Amino acid sequence: RGKAFARYASYYLSTNGQTYWSDTNQLSAYLPDYARKLREQIGGEESSLIITEIYVPRPALAEFLTQAAELLRSNGTLVIYGTVRLIEKDNESFLPWAKESYACVIFNLLTLHTSAGIEASAKSFRGLIDLAIARGGSYYLTYHRFARRDQVAACYPQFSKFLDLKSKYDPAGRFQSDWYRHYRQLFAG
Repeated sequence: RGKAFARYASYYLSTNGQTYWSDTNQLSAYLPDYARKLREQIGGEESSLIITEIYVPRPALAEFLTQAAELLRSNGTLVIYGTVRLIEKDNESFLPWAKESYACVIFNLLTLHTSAGIEASAKSFRGLIDLAIARGGSYYLTYHRFARRDQVAACYPQFSKFLDLKSKYDPAGRFQSDWYRHYRQLFAG
C-alpha cells in the first residue's frame, strides 16, 4: 500500500503547475445566491441540484440538444447549469461509461424537496436517458438512481454480470453502499 501511495504521490506532484487547454474555458462566473433567489421566485421551497451526464454520439449532438430542450421545456424542468464536452472511449472499466467517443452533456436540474418535485426531476432524467439510448448513447451511472432497469441494461449490458461477480468475490457482502443495494434490488426481479 505504501508503494502504491508513493507512486501515486510522485505522479500527482509531477503534474503541479501544468496548464491544460480547457482550463481557461472553465473560468465562468459562479453566482452563489442564484439557487436561493430562484427558490424565492418559485415558492421558497427547499431544493437542491441533481446532476447527470448524458452521452451521445458526436454527430447526433445537435439533434439530441434540440429534443432535450423540448423535453425539458414540456416537463417544466428548471435547468440551472449545463455544459458540453467531448469524452473518449473508456477501454478500462468493467462498466464502461463511454462505449465510444461521445459528446457529453451535463445537466444540473433544480429539484424541489417534495414528492412531486423529485418525481418531476426523475421523469426528466429518464426522458434524457431515453433520448440518448435512441441515438446509441448512454449516461453516467452513479449520479442518481432514477434510471429504469431497462435503461440501465441498455446502457450497461454487463450490469447483471457485475452483480454476479460482486456476489462471487464478496459473498459476505462486506463492501456495500446505498448505490449497490439500490441496483441489487432493481435487478433482483
